[in-house]
Amino acid sequence: MKISIDTRTIEPGDTFIPVVGPNFNGRDFIPEAIRKGARVLDVDLASYAKKYRKKLKCSVLAITGSAGKTTTKDMMYAMLSVAFNVVKTDENQNNEVGVPLTILKADVTTDILIVEMGMRGPGQIRELAQIARPTHAVITNVGLTHVELLGSQNAIARAKSEIFLAPLSWERKNRIAFLNATSPCYDLMVKRATAAQFQVLPFGGHDKPEQNLNSCFVVGRQFGLSDDQIREGLARYHPSAHRMVQTPLRGNGILMDDAYNANPDGVAYALQQLRRYPGRKIVVLGDMLELGDFAAEAHQQVVGQALDAGVDLMVTVGQHTKGMKYDGDVMWLSHFDSKTELTALLLDEIKPGDVILVKGSRGMKMEEIVESVKEKWA
Repeated sequence: MKISIDTRTIEPGDTFIPVVGPNFNGRDFIPEAIRKGARVLDVDLASYAKKYRKKLKCSVLAITGSAGKTTTKDMMYAMLSVAFNVVKTDENQNNEVGVPLTILKADVTTDILIVEMGMRGPGQIRELAQIARPTHAVITNVGLTHVELLGSQNAIARAKSEIFLAPLSWERKNRIAFLNATSPCYDLMVKRATAAQFQVLPFGGHDKPEQNLNSCFVVGRQFGLSDDQIREGLARYHPSAHRMVQTPLRGNGILMDDAYNANPDGVAYALQQLRRYPGRKIVVLGDMLELGDFAAEAHQQVVGQALDAGVDLMVTVGQHTKGMKYDGDVMWLSHFDSKTELTALLLDEIKPGDVILVKGSRGMKMEEIVESVKEKWA
């Protein structure tokens, strides 16, 4: 059955669950849902999904981490779909509403259910894991996302490791944890996974793109895919919106739209991807938010990472990026007080063959710059 919590998207035959929150009451929209031909199921979404999950016979692959969750989810979906009927989280619906909705999309025909799990603080991954009860769990990495709220990298690793729950009586016992062996706090995560009776399979790589790729091979092989099948599936990979989406530009240029969000690990990943491309490299960076006392250091670290990636021009906007310093002559670094000023210079500066990466935290709305570049150069 198709579940909806938004009457604006309801079609005849859908099932409407009226979600109740602190600032809204879905029950107010029950008459509208009925008028549109929906069946109403007035239940608590999380509780209903938890009961529904118990009936599912498919494997449940849960993915969390400080960066790369959505990309990894989309890559693994493309790969596993070569041989299995796979259901996955839509876009980044990885919270207390999105996870239950993802579970309710699966049915008796589903072989593998991929569930992305996000968090902002301790206890939240555990809450999502208690609903999804993963048979397989991937932690892409442990970085500094949410360090302002959690205080340390160890605390972040412990919060991510909440994905490992001791098995209930009805659950299968042969559960697998796929962990990034190059990530800080790896030993802590292994300890937590083993204590919850997960078998640990490591993956690694010299940079974040390679680690994502290697995680797919480890997972794919565990599900019985050959390396040829894995490569075939990865060739079909399509990113979610604003997640390293590539748009060809006039003159053989490329626009890399990674504007959905930004944190230190995500920016490092994007720059490592950018390094793989020939041509003049331009980075458009907005503030990375929610980094607390680490904000100044984190933004300054990007300068060194950009130099390593062979960036020729970096233009920035925001309060935190304003403090970034570079005195050399290899890269041009320039800050702007507004996106309007930045966009004007960028559009004049772009040349045929340029590779342009746009990234920033959600609150910076960097997709506005993406659309301006597309309008003139795509």
